[in-house]
Amino acid sequence: MEILTAAQMYAADKETIAKIMPENDLVENAGFAAACQIAKRYGKQPILIACGAGNNGADGFVAARVLSNRGYSVKVAFAGSKDKMSPACRFAAERFDGIVLPLSPDCLHRFEGVVVDALFGIGLSRPIEGEIAAFITALNASNLPVVSLDIPSGVFADTGAASPATIKADLTVTFCRPKPAHFLYPAKEYVGDLTVCPIGIADETVANQQPRFIVNPPFKLPAPTPCDHKYSRGAVLVAGGQMTGAARLAARAARRFGAGLVKVVCAPENALPYTVGDAGLVVSTEPLETAVRDKKISAIAFGMGFGLTERTKAALETVAKSGKPFVADADALAYIKAVSPPANTVLTPHEGEFARLFPDLKGDKLSRALTAAETLGCVVVLKGADTVIAAPDGRAAIDANTSFYLATAGSGDVLSGIIAALLAKRLPPFEAACAGVTLHSAAGIDAGENLIAEDLIR
Repeated sequence: MEILTAAQMYAADKETIAKIMPENDLVENAGFAAACQIAKRYGKQPILIACGAGNNGADGFVAARVLSNRGYSVKVAFAGSKDKMSPACRFAAERFDGIVLPLSPDCLHRFEGVVVDALFGIGLSRPIEGEIAAFITALNASNLPVVSLDIPSGVFADTGAASPATIKADLTVTFCRPKPAHFLYPAKEYVGDLTVCPIGIADETVANQQPRFIVNPPFKLPAPTPCDHKYSRGAVLVAGGQMTGAARLAARAARRFGAGLVKVVCAPENALPYTVGDAGLVVSTEPLETAVRDKKISAIAFGMGFGLTERTKAALETVAKSGKPFVADADALAYIKAVSPPANTVLTPHEGEFARLFPDLKGDKLSRALTAAETLGCVVVLKGADTVIAAPDGRAAIDANTSFYLATAGSGDVLSGIIAALLAKRLPPFEAACAGVTLHSAAGIDAGENLIAEDLIR
């Protein structure tokens, strides 16, 4: 599914209003969709809808009217002044004939029911202050169920940043397509469950905005065909260092996730731990320069447990010059700038490694990953609970489904092995990285609580 920035969403709204339906009808669709989701989730509880003066507030007023007409007890707490209402908000407010109160923390006194946040939506441009901030603070302390329309008020749609006063929602109902902040921390912490509702904006209209970001899609490993053999399924070379555990995890992951053959190449003095590991793992002590020239090898995983030495830098240069697609992780990342990685490279840094790689690069996670990918000319997987996969051409995917238990030693080595296996299957680097993250996240969820890296490849 595409992810739209705030500007793209506004443009899609504008195009829809110009070509398909009036603005008031579009707002009506959004408010109706929100009302249906509120009713579906919470039944016939009392409803308090906090409305701003913009079009997010208009959605709230429509939802108030729809729910009131269905027999719900509905009140609106309005923030702002009537003379500053958007035309759509004024139109929707005039059609609601129920109780409208000035928004303040007092609105929550002795209230028992559901609070709906229709204050700002994606239009927030500055931190929330004053009476609205006081209301949000009181709401968050109340433990009342909260539904946010489009995005929790206080969240910045494109970056995932959050104001000091930000509504913590149990459910966020967004429209047409999700926005970056629905998946990026810290904003994701405020989103709760996310529901995306169609409101009449055509897929063609969305496509016209040329969205470059997507929710990382599901991926299923293709089944072998009767004509397949081990090399047609992809052969992966793992460069094994003196800290053998990391490379062994990567190698096993590559085998488990579809590679037909995996070879570890290592120094003779490091060979024993590899040879007594998985029986199906090919272990070689040939020089790396020789191993990378093997025409049967279709992808390489490098850097895991290799050490921060000049030998690592030299070996990385050998891998980069081979022309084969490769995954650079861990110790390789310290030297990646020096070797000018080719376009078929996938880097997999966590935040600490990324900071060492780009110490002066500031900003939100999505923009940092995109800048890094453009600067280096290769795919960057910036790992975390909101992993971002960025391509040098400006495309990006955000992983929306992961397990916090993946934050454990060796988990990144497993991811590198998975991506290497997919590169070996001739998937393009961006697609291989996206699929690898998806499979890694799914394995983490399947492994459950208290997982260790080995559980991901059992």
